[in-house]
Amino acid sequence: MLVPRLSGSDLAGTAQEQVISVDSSTRTALMDAADHFLETDPARSEYGYLVNEKPALHPRMFCHEDLIEVRRKDPQLLVGLIAWCEELARSGHTLVVGTGYGGPLLLTMQSVNGRFIVQHVDEPTDGAGYESSTRALFSPEGAPRAIGLEGAGSDLEKEIYAEARRTFGLPQDAEVVS
Repeated sequence: MLVPRLSGSDLAGTAQEQVISVDSSTRTALMDAADHFLETDPARSEYGYLVNEKPALHPRMFCHEDLIEVRRKDPQLLVGLIAWCEELARSGHTLVVGTGYGGPLLLTMQSVNGRFIVQHVDEPTDGAGYESSTRALFSPEGAPRAIGLEGAGSDLEKEIYAEARRTFGLPQDAEVVS
């Protein structure tokens, strides 16, 4: 079944909170908090293939995120991003791929004792490219970017594999197997 893609103003987001600029140190802190949460949240990894079928490999989740926007909803920040996560493990001289996911996310964060903590995650709920609910999660300017970056998984996947190879002590050209 072919699903028509929205274009132009049809992609504009509907979230009304004010988009804010953040300095580089705040951006780094927000992205570090997002990465840590997505890589360690048990609810996101408990159903992974490797963790359930090959636990002896000691798999772990690796994620890469691209920031779309930050909005203020006092006292919290709404952090809109594109995430790509892969469950990976080392087996001998190869990198083994398990379960993965990716797409637009809206993380509600709050500063607690000088550190950002993820309090809630909203994800698109509809299918066919998630345009409708992605538009609801992002600002008028952020939604088109989020929808446009949704297909960037293969680029993010390469970065994740490079990080996993470094973490597991594998050469950068180590074979990736399913």
